Amino acid sequence: GLNTVRPNHAPGSKYFISTGKDTPYCRRQYKVMLDLAKPPRAESWVQGFMKVSLHSDSGVIRNLDLTPNGYERMEHGTSRSFVVTHPDDIGQVKRVEFYWEYDMDVLQPRSICFFWCNDHLYVSSIGVTEAEEDGNRGKRGIQVDTKLCSQGPREYADIASRTSAVFIDKCDDQELLN
Repeated sequence: GLNTVRPNHAPGSKYFISTGKDTPYCRRQYKVMLDLAKPPRAESWVQGFMKVSLHSDSGVIRNLDLTPNGYERMEHGTSRSFVVTHPDDIGQVKRVEFYWEYDMDVLQPRSICFFWCNDHLYVSSIGVTEAEEDGNRGKRGIQVDTKLCSQGPREYADIASRTSAVFIDKCDDQELLN
């Protein structure tokens, strides 16, 4: 059989997947999902670094790094998700500021972008999910999902390198809400 050690914690104790070095030790997890657009002028892929700032009615979390381990290769027309942690619970996200910085890697000649290529990232929408405690032992925590869309005349945000775009929770197109 398998030997186990019974913990000294009372039944129903909370455990956190991610903890910090300093107080508060507990960390909230936020899943950020990017739906990338693929307009005709977009490169098939770009690589770079990304940060987000999450805004709600009760607070702001600034500059969450989506790429702490280095650049990410992003393929236009696909979806990607990233999980980030932060000690603050700010509630439902109403606005996201998304920062993009293209990375030219000299070891990858195809990534070098000067005049003949497009280093922009095209984002259709951003989803933010936060796992919350529901207070019931043995039950999975509920998730609060928010779908945020870009402002402007297009169905996507055209984000040049070293710039930001704003996404809000008021999507005009009903198809984006599904």
